[in-house]
Amino acid sequence: MTPTPTPRRHLAALLILTSILCRVPAAAAPDAAAPAAYIDGAPVHALTLRALRHQARDQPGRPSADALLAGIVADRLQARWARERFGAAQLYPASTVGFAPGVAVDERLVGLLRSMHAGELESVLRALPGATLAGAIEATYPLAPATLERLFGAPGALRLGYDVTPEQAALAARTPLLRYRLGQAAPVILSVLDVLERQNVQGRMEFFNRKMDFIARQAHLRVAGLFVLDWAGRRFGAAAVADLRQALDDQEAVRGAMRLYGLADGAEAHSPRQAALARQVTQADVNAFYNAHKDQFRRIDKVRARHIRVGSDALAQHIRAELAAGKDFGLLARRHSLAPSAARGGALGWVRHSGAPDWLSALALQQPAGQVSSPFRAPVGPSAPATWDIVLVDQRVDGFYPPGSETVRYMARKAIAHERARAEFGSARNALVRAATVELTATGAP
Repeated sequence: MTPTPTPRRHLAALLILTSILCRVPAAAAPDAAAPAAYIDGAPVHALTLRALRHQARDQPGRPSADALLAGIVADRLQARWARERFGAAQLYPASTVGFAPGVAVDERLVGLLRSMHAGELESVLRALPGATLAGAIEATYPLAPATLERLFGAPGALRLGYDVTPEQAALAARTPLLRYRLGQAAPVILSVLDVLERQNVQGRMEFFNRKMDFIARQAHLRVAGLFVLDWAGRRFGAAAVADLRQALDDQEAVRGAMRLYGLADGAEAHSPRQAALARQVTQADVNAFYNAHKDQFRRIDKVRARHIRVGSDALAQHIRAELAAGKDFGLLARRHSLAPSAARGGALGWVRHSGAPDWLSALALQQPAGQVSSPFRAPVGPSAPATWDIVLVDQRVDGFYPPGSETVRYMARKAIAHERARAEFGSARNALVRAATVELTATGAP
């Protein structure tokens, strides 16, 4: 019987409840199948809370139970918002070469249940004929060469992709790989399509290349996953397992939305939302950002430097060793350098930051003051003699990029767009949570 929700309480009260629930070991919890809370009338089961607590056990700075429940609430609401706003093609752009989103979520679900309940699953497995998963498989069906050709075309044919046609998919759905039985249920046929549609592009290649060992292994892995899901459905109820799957799917949808907003690691360069926000940044915005974050636009304005140019790497390494031993730079420059500056002890004078410095100036501007550089080979053409330079910066003068420069405009627009994307995403998340109705159930009451 589904517990009757209590009157509406604040989210803080629900967070306290989560802390209590997540401290109870999953195997000892008779109420794991029951809803512990409702979000806008939809249940969150105790199994979900405990599973996500288990999932986070090895995370750096392990989140508290309160934070986990707050994340479940916010993810469920924002995942719905993200799916309505973007759709699956935008949220899961890698699905054409990776696993389909639903498959990835199923794999996470099965892996999490296995990790949480390894002992119980092992006991159920030992009860099968032969005490292995093979005991659940009643029959296997070999694939005839003619069937394989109808399914995947002629062997060795040149292909631009590894997707099946509607006709091939229909045939794959009618072509059995094996028959299995879980518990007291009726036997089930696992078809070629059941396994093929769960592969990434590398897996589909193996099907088209007729790698029968791979196909058989993938079929057995699918049965293994279904075995775990069947056990969990009987142990906790189908609704509780579906709720946990929903929570994992919500996490994936939110991650996809974060990528679109450029808030995932390395995603800002490919974020359509940040690109749109960057186009809205005005020069006044850039000026204000520059004034508030001027240290971010620091650069080296000029350096006073010396160098030694020689005709071999061996001599350059020898000179550098002498410099490390305390020999005078100017003396060695006058003795060995091939550059016109040799008579001046290698002095280059002040090297200033310019729009397009030559390679030696760029090298000098990158060196820290007071440290002899490693030898650098000059980027000369194939017909020019090779030379190596050693650089010593005696003094650096720092400054700032001019506020009207293109560098400032690019960096400021990028930073402003990122902050606006973060604020927009966070504001949407907060608004969704504030508008939600969160209720505790009698089962979940402390």
